[in-house]
This record gives sequence, structure tokens and C-alpha cells, in this order.
Amino acid sequence: MKGTSSLLNLTLVLLGLAVIVGLTYVGYKTDTKEIADNHEGHNHKPGEHDKPVEAPFRVNDASLPEDANLDKVIDDALSSIQKGKETNDMSLVMNAGIMQLLAVNRADTNNVRAIYHLGLFAEESGQLEKAEKRFEKLILLQPENQEFKDKLAKIRQKLN
Repeated sequence: MKGTSSLLNLTLVLLGLAVIVGLTYVGYKTDTKEIADNHEGHNHKPGEHDKPVEAPFRVNDASLPEDANLDKVIDDALSSIQKGKETNDMSLVMNAGIMQLLAVNRADTNNVRAIYHLGLFAEESGQLEKAEKRFEKLILLQPENQEFKDKLAKIRQKLN
């Protein structure tokens, strides 16, 4: 009886291992899209998945010609950011907006307008440390500017 019990236990263990290996293999071979599209049994609101899924956008680095009119580039970038926010087009905000401002900042590291707007957008997006550094630089460039001092104080208050 004892030998039969041990043999039965060994058989059950081997059968269990075979099931685990089989299920792991099937799970490994399952297409991810198949799982993502299977919504049965989930508590989703009607129409929640009717909207097409947007593909992630790519952020492209921007460069400027040496003779670029930096004020015009900043104006165009701010316009693109505004339009992107209105239309919910983050690619427009980032690529035609923020990346252009960063390109201006690389071309002229003391460009007050570019630093100012990059600081505002950093604060808006929750990147408070970046915003703090930008406003610190602005104060170095224009120590008498009370707006920059006030903004830096507000950012530091948010950080603490």
C-alpha cells in the first residue's frame, strides 16, 4: 500500500509539472495583441474601447541654421505649442514647440525668452527641478527682474 501511495504521489507530481510546463509554453506563444484585444470578463464602460488607439509619437531633436532668426523661431514654437494644446497634438507641442525652444537655447544659451518659456513649460509638466534651474539662470541674467524672482519662489515652494 505504501509503495502504491508513493507511486501515485510521484505520478501526480510529474503530471503537475507537465501541466505547468505546457501552460507556460502556451502562454509564451500567445500573441500579445490577442490578449490586449480580449476584453471579456473585464469591467469596461460601454464605448470605452471604441476610440482608436493613438500610436506613440516620436520626439525629434531640432537644429537651426546658423543664420536663423531666433525670435521668429521662438514665436513659431510658441504658436505650435498653443495649437498642439488646442488640438491635443503632443507631437506638435514637442517637435515643433519644445524641441525648437531647446534648439534656440543651444544656439544662444542666454536667450531670455527661450529660457523663460522652457521654464514655464517645465513647471507646467511637473519638472520642477528643471524649472527651478531655468529661473535661477534667468535671475543671473536679469537680477532686477521681479517676475523671475517671484516665479522662482513659487517653484521652490512647490518643491518643498
